Order: sequence, then structure tokens, then C-alpha cells
Amino acid sequence: MPAASSLLLEELFAAGDLRFVDEVLASTAARRLKAFAERWYKDSRHFAREALHRYIDDGCDRPHHRPLVKALFKMAEAAGDDDAMAHFLVAFDRLIKRHIRTVQGWDYRLHQTVKSVVVEPDKTVRLTSRAETDPHFSRRTRRYLQRRAFRYFRRIGTKDPARHGRAVRIALPLYRDEHLDSAPKLLDSWGLLHVLYIGSPVLSRIPRGIVLAPGHALSELVPAPIYPAAWQGCLGDLVTLLKKAQSRTVRAFALSLLRNDYGASLHTLPVMRLRALLLSPHEEVQTFAAEVLRNARDIHLLPIADWLELLTIETPTALDIVCELVAKHVSSSRLSLADCVALGCQRPAPVAELGLAWARTKRLSGEGDLITLLGFAKAESPRVRDQAVEWVTGLLEKSLQTLPVHVRELLDARHSNVRAHAMGLMARDPRFRDAPLLWTALTESPYDDVRAFLVRHLEDRGASVSEGSLRHVWATVLLGIHRGSRSKRRALSQVAARVARHPDQAESLLPLLGIALRSVRPPERLAALAAVASAAARTPALLDALARTLPEIRIESTEAVR
Repeated sequence: MPAASSLLLEELFAAGDLRFVDEVLASTAARRLKAFAERWYKDSRHFAREALHRYIDDGCDRPHHRPLVKALFKMAEAAGDDDAMAHFLVAFDRLIKRHIRTVQGWDYRLHQTVKSVVVEPDKTVRLTSRAETDPHFSRRTRRYLQRRAFRYFRRIGTKDPARHGRAVRIALPLYRDEHLDSAPKLLDSWGLLHVLYIGSPVLSRIPRGIVLAPGHALSELVPAPIYPAAWQGCLGDLVTLLKKAQSRTVRAFALSLLRNDYGASLHTLPVMRLRALLLSPHEEVQTFAAEVLRNARDIHLLPIADWLELLTIETPTALDIVCELVAKHVSSSRLSLADCVALGCQRPAPVAELGLAWARTKRLSGEGDLITLLGFAKAESPRVRDQAVEWVTGLLEKSLQTLPVHVRELLDARHSNVRAHAMGLMARDPRFRDAPLLWTALTESPYDDVRAFLVRHLEDRGASVSEGSLRHVWATVLLGIHRGSRSKRRALSQVAARVARHPDQAESLLPLLGIALRSVRPPERLAALAAVASAAARTPALLDALARTLPEIRIESTEAVR
């Protein structure tokens, strides 16, 4: 990052531009930064406070920023600034940096090479330093800053536990998982462990820091805050902390305290606050909120839109509970058929089953409802998709309003079980067995199962209908197209000749001609197109049929053909 400009820094500060923070972070002019500290801290603008918090949250470990950090910290401490001190508590807890390293050595007792894990301090930081020119705090100073920041909150707690609780609840949401993603990082967080767990027998305090007591593990930690009174009568604050917490350690503390100390009061939480927890990105929070939602006293006030939103959560345990509650408290009459189909297409099986069950209760009327139900072909849950499409194809078979285009939607589906139901319907129902639109769909399908069905059906149809009939022409031409090579060209010539000889059958044959034309290369189309153009020159009605059925074929002038 380029060196900061003092002039630009002054201009950004005067203008209240938050880019000022980036300029401060880029600066290495220690004396100028220290001289700027008092003016910055005492500025009453919202911008100045936000900039201060952002600067502290960066970690307070930039080179040559020691004088500025110390000046800001001392002013916040002297002013009793709980807000700024909360940010300093989190930043200083991150200053201790130890590394986990695997070492290999020879064990003389075992007479073999063994590996062991050691935790060592950051050797890039000096152990002690008194030089003002040293760019970073020494390791001893870092531990001192941790203790001094927590000492501020400890002194508050001895006089006013309630204020201590409010102050540390400003700091706790600022801890992030990457700050505490290893045992050394957590154990080095002096302030955090004292605030939440210092009374636990799992931890021991020794001169050089906090360590695990012999025979214990971090997984055994249970809430044991330094001032238990600070966590009494704060149900709403704990719920807010649970929602905002960016660290699993803090969330685990809040959840444990809520379950153990506030279990009898959880049902009083407003359903809208529980809704916010259910939409949390963290699984443990979603599961907790779903469990509490069971007994929420105002659950009936939750709007249908919010119920549908809750069905999008991904935590399996929480989702099972939500589905159970939706089935209990929401009537299917409050949802449209489209809403039910949309639920049935969601990936989680419990949600999809609920959507299908509700769709089955709807009274269907008109072609529009049939089209809506075709959406089940995209259902993500295999079991629900199979049940839904079996039901839908049964409805299509019974309905007089079903059209071939509806069946084609199923034939083009990406799921094989949907296509299988559609092919079964086509084979059973005479309305669809000979529909040109469906034969076109079968011929142009990219799916092997559909093409195999086409070949079997064509062979059966070709043998069962009289030679020379339209059905026989369709069957033989499509079979020839499927077989490829010379059979394609022969099939194209056959259908073109049939159109030329029988213009009165054009409406039935032209869709087949279109399929045949698309199946061969451009040079192979010329003879067929010439035959059709010649017939169109003699029969104007054929020209009109071509314009309607195959608009991509344009015959500019019949005179030229003559």
C-alpha cells in the first residue's frame, strides 16, 4: 500500500469521508499520528466514532502505530468509554500470536522417530522492547495491554454488574471465528475467557496466561462468567447477542445460558424475534429457534409469507420442526396452487412433501391449473417428483382439456422418471399416440430412453397399420430418420414425394417434412425442396399450408418455379 498523504488525511477527516481510515492505516508517520489522536478522539461527529471503531477493529498492530494506539486507548480508558473499550478488548485479545508446529525427533526409549506438536510464540515480534522506533508492540506489552483492557471491565463489574454486562455485550459480537479457530487462539483471548468462562474448572490461570486444567478439554467448557449477576434479567440482550455473534464460542455461551437460565421464559419471546433467529446462517441458532417456536405464545400471528420464507432454511433438524409447525398452524387454503407447486419443487424432502400434500387438496379447474401442475416435473426430491408426476399424468389422462403440448412438457423433462410417466401416458391414450407434435418431440429428444421408446413404437406402428396410410408414412419416415445415413435421405424423398402427390394431406405431412429436412445436411435438402416448390407452384393451397406450418421455408415466386 502506498504511503499515506498527511494533507489528504486532513482533507478526508474534515470532510467526514470514511476513506480517512484507509489513509490512517497506510500511514507510518508515528509522531504525526500521535499528534492527531486527541483531535480525532474528541471529535463528536458520528463519522469520527465510526472511523475510530473501524481503526481499532483492524487489530491495532500496524507498524509504527504504537503511539497512536496507546494514546487512543488511554483517552478511552480515562473517559470511561465503554463502547471504544469494548473494541479495544477484542483487538488486544488478537495481539497474542502463537503458532502450532509439528516437530520430529528421536525417542531414545522407543528407539524410533516420533512426531509431536508444539505451540511456540511469534518470533517475528520481540519479547521486550523499550525503543520508541520499534514498529510493533513487544510480546510482553501485548500481554499487558490484554490485561489492562480487561481490568477496565473488571473494575466496572465490581461496582456495577449490570453496566459490566451491557459493556461486554458490545464486545462479544465483534469476536469472529477466524480469531478463535484454534485452541491457542482461544486460550490467548484473555478478556474473552475471563468474561465468559473464567469460573470453569476446565481452565487454570497461571502467570503466563490461561491453560487447560489437567485432564480437561475445551469441549467441556460451560458458562462461568466472572460476574454472573451481569447476565441476570437480560433475556432480550442474550437473544440479540445470539443473533449478532460472529463466533461459535460466543454463540455456544449464549445458547447454553438461554437454555439453562431462561428455559422457563423462552416461550415469551415474540415470534418475529424467533423468525430472525431461524433465518440465521448458523445451524445451532436455527435449531434453537425452531425448538422455541414450538411453544411461542404468539405463533398464530406469523404471516403466511414469513412461514414460506422459513421453509427455505437448510438445517435438517430445524427444517423438520418448521415443517411440522407449518402443517399444524397453516391452512392450505391460504396458499395458491402455484405456491404449493413451488414448495413441492424445493430440494428438502419435508418441504416438498408438504407442497405436494397441499396441492392434492386443491380443487382444479381449467387448463391453467394443469399447466401449473406440470411444474412438478422440476421437483428436486426424487421421491416427491415420482409421486407428483404419477398423480399429474393421471389427471392429464382424465381431463378433456389436456393437449399434446402438455404431454410434451413432460417428455422434455430432464428427469428420467418424469419422461417415463409421459411415455406411458402417450402409449395409453389415443389422443397422444398419433399427435405430430409429440412425434416431433420424440424425434428431436436428446435422451436415449426417449429415442429407444420411439424406435420400439415406430416398429410396432409400422407393422400394425396399412401400408400407404398417413400413419404408415409417419412411422416409416421417422424410423428412417432415426436409422440415419441413406435411410434419412430416402425418408426425406419419400415424404416430399407424398406431399407433391397429395397436396390435400399437406397439413398432416408438412410437420413430418420439417423433421426430415432438419435431419439431413443442406445439400441433401435441395431435391426435396425442389419437389415441394414445384407442387406449391401447381397448388396455391399448398403454398398457404407451407407458410403456416413451415414458415422458415419461403418460396418467393411460383412463376419462377414454372
